[in-house]
Amino acid sequence: MQDVRAERIAAAVKSQGMFRGLPAADLDRIIGFATVRDYQRGDIVWNEGDAADHLTIILQGRVKIVRHGGNADVILEIFEPGEPVGSLAVYNGIAYPASAVCMEPTSLLLLPRRDYFDLLDRRPEIARSIIRELTRLVVSLLRKLQESRSQRIETRIAKLFLTLADRTGRETPDGVEIPVWLSRQEIAELVGTTVETSIRTMSRWGREGVLVTGERRFVVPSLERLRAIADGDS
Repeated sequence: MQDVRAERIAAAVKSQGMFRGLPAADLDRIIGFATVRDYQRGDIVWNEGDAADHLTIILQGRVKIVRHGGNADVILEIFEPGEPVGSLAVYNGIAYPASAVCMEPTSLLLLPRRDYFDLLDRRPEIARSIIRELTRLVVSLLRKLQESRSQRIETRIAKLFLTLADRTGRETPDGVEIPVWLSRQEIAELVGTTVETSIRTMSRWGREGVLVTGERRFVVPSLERLRAIADGDS
């Protein structure tokens, strides 16, 4: 059992692009302090205010970052396999400013902050890879903040699914399939609206063939039509 666990950790570490090209000695060092944990849909990885003691990388599944508010929760970002989660808090040495919740069965690679920073001191090329990811995250959060203040709800939902189509979509005979499951509540939290508005919009889009909700997936029959809504056209 111990051998199987060690083999799984080794395979997880070696699969990460940020570690590609590292000498075998560095890889062995990472494998020595890394752990892998499995979660189910709805499991909490950490709560807002918890100490950011580990760099967390998604191996499988998806994780949403949720800010709990007085009136409604807001999903700040969704992270995909291969992406580090909560890295802003880890790098700044602060508590997590929001909670992390698994959206589906998920496996995570955990690297203790202290050991990981020791590695960065020796291998600055890894730091450059992380900086690129942090920059992408900050830009994404700023974009969402701007959109939440100025755009119609339909525009925000259309842009959400265009982003998901770009990140995870694949062509099928029916259109672009997005293999991500989001509840109407999660859609509302992602774009900053009420669940009732989310339900109305998604139901109408389903009837009109703009966005089809399937089992564990969404299908966009026409990206051009969705882009027109995202651009503000009816």
